[in-house]
Amino acid sequence: MMQCPKCKFEQPASETCTHCGIIFSRYKEAQARKTTVAKEFRPSPPPQNNIGNNLFFYSMCAIFLSVVFARAIFFMEFPVFLDPYFRLLMMGTMIWLSFGIIPRAAALFTRLDEESYTESERSGLKGFNIYDKKAIFLFSVFGLLFWGYVAWALLSGSIDCFAGRNRTCHEIYDSVADPGEFWVTALVYYIVGSFPTITAFMGLQERRNRKQR
Repeated sequence: MMQCPKCKFEQPASETCTHCGIIFSRYKEAQARKTTVAKEFRPSPPPQNNIGNNLFFYSMCAIFLSVVFARAIFFMEFPVFLDPYFRLLMMGTMIWLSFGIIPRAAALFTRLDEESYTESERSGLKGFNIYDKKAIFLFSVFGLLFWGYVAWALLSGSIDCFAGRNRTCHEIYDSVADPGEFWVTALVYYIVGSFPTITAFMGLQERRNRKQR
């Protein structure tokens, strides 16, 4: 007598289960493949300097936000001719921070998604198929549009204000010397553009994982 490894039905020795119909040799091969895949794609332990990297990254985020808000509310003042150099510095900082923000945020949202749904239900962001090519393309375009607009604003010194009454922040800056609207609006556009870019990154990761399975 033998026991089926899948349904635990006892029967005389044979190549197939008379109860559930599986072929024992193929079932064992499938289980072996699953074990191999699980071992190969098991998350690797974080590097020893991961704590130092995270500390440096989060410190840079805190400094960046502090500088932007200080510039927005007049704690940081300097001559007008230095403004283009400051905007270029902030644009470079935003680009550098993006390479750290995107993978960290994508990992966080992926973990929350995995904890909220079963494997059969999960396809990303409450059932939306983010791994689909069209979804990845659309989210990437949305993110690039927002970030492209922020880059243009930082290069030109002009951006549409939320409270500008059909005037650009550059005009407000020239008339009342108020850079607050400019930097707050640029920061909001940067944050808004981060979300579709993070979603597109999650879709690429999910697509890669599905190919590996």
